This record gives sequence, C-alpha cells and structure tokens, in this order.
Amino acid sequence: MKENENTSNVEIYEDDSVVELFDENEQPVQFREIASIALDGKFYELLQPVEPIDGIGEDEAVIFEYEDVEGSDERNFTPLFDEELLDRVFGEYLKAASELDCDCCDCEECHHDGETCDGEDCDCGCGCHHHHEH
Repeated sequence: MKENENTSNVEIYEDDSVVELFDENEQPVQFREIASIALDGKFYELLQPVEPIDGIGEDEAVIFEYEDVEGSDERNFTPLFDEELLDRVFGEYLKAASELDCDCCDCEECHHDGETCDGEDCDCGCGCHHHHEH
C-alpha cells in the first residue's frame, strides 16, 4: 500500500445500540449508532438523534470523531465540522451501505431486454458498482 493512499474500514450497525452524549448545557442526548468509520488512522461515528433535535432533520445524522479512553470502555466524541472531511467520511459510509444493501441482481433495470448482465460492470443506474455474478 502506498503511504499516501487513503484507507478506510466501515462497520454498519444493524442493532439499535444507543450512545449518550452531553450537549453544551451538560444535558444528556441519546444517539442511535449508525456506523463506525475508520479513515486514515482516525475513527468516526455516524450518529442519529433518538429524539428530534433543532437543526437536525428526522432522516439526518451527525458525524463525530472519537477516541477510546485508555483503561475504560468510554470514548471521547468531538463533533466534526470540516466540510471536506465530512464529505469523505460520509462517502465511505455511503459506499459501504450501497454494497451491503445492494439488491442489484434482483433489480428490474439490470435485466436488459430480458437478459441479465454478463459479469461486466453494469451501468443501468441502480447505484451498484460491483461486478455481477450470474
């Protein structure tokens, strides 16, 4: 691997694990853990508020950088504000989510005029970017 090559690893949570953080007024706020993303040696968490929060839409999530607290099960979370980094982290999540949720081979659009894709990358627009296995 090249030194400047980006590396990432994404874990998408399928259970409803919840993490409790504290707002600027030291009030507890619960977030549903959506995914953990390791990118370039740092760790990020995609979190969705359990209860509505002003400024965050019902279908939106926030991204925090986190570090494990040595000697405990706790983590320190820091909100991420860098737009470029937010885009990169969220892009890694989207890529992993699309691979996990891909039903491409069952997609109506993948069956061009009654024929299935021939194992080449399909450009049917379904969002899947892997080789089809038929």
